[in-house]
Amino acid sequence: MSKKERKLSAAEQRRKEKFLEKCSTMETEGYRMENLSFSVLQINLLSVFIALPVNFLFMFSYFLFNDFSLRSVYLPYAPLLFLLIFLLLIVVHEAIHGITWGYFAPDGRKSIEYGVIWQALTPYCTCSSPLTKKQYFWGALMPTIILGFLPGIIAIITGWEPLFFVSQFMILAGAGDFLIVARLLLHRPKNAQVIYLDHPYECGLVAFLKNID
Repeated sequence: MSKKERKLSAAEQRRKEKFLEKCSTMETEGYRMENLSFSVLQINLLSVFIALPVNFLFMFSYFLFNDFSLRSVYLPYAPLLFLLIFLLLIVVHEAIHGITWGYFAPDGRKSIEYGVIWQALTPYCTCSSPLTKKQYFWGALMPTIILGFLPGIIAIITGWEPLFFVSQFMILAGAGDFLIVARLLLHRPKNAQVIYLDHPYECGLVAFLKNID
């Protein structure tokens, strides 16, 4: 949780109150909380450093097997078309988060909420049910796998430039997820029972830990 919190929406405030109740309950059960989340500003500033090396790897692979002429994106309507496709895929990106986490969550789709952080023009999906590390991992990365990695590989094989451009934009769109997953994977507590919970209004998650005797 950031030191200086942004103004929360009504939905975020409601989730925050439920989250504080959950924290209190977990504390009485012997758990302690570790915050693994990022602020929206941190995500926007740091995540690109994780995504760009992935983009460069895909670009190198594309150049290795294909000519790169940009002929297919010189059409007058191409910039507007790419923008519309990108905005649509951002919605699909968040929907994939929700579908994947909803599949794993004990309460199913009832645990999933969508919204937009308007101050940062950042859409989001959040899950209110506890998840295992593996479940959170797949829910966080699945949109970039489906919309970024797989189309990128197909574009390299086929030499289809428009698909390649879209795939690279979607990898950039998933940069924040890379950062969150990196923090999740680096969280390796010893001799502790761990429950992971998506943060209700920041980017990322929290971990509740209980020592195992």
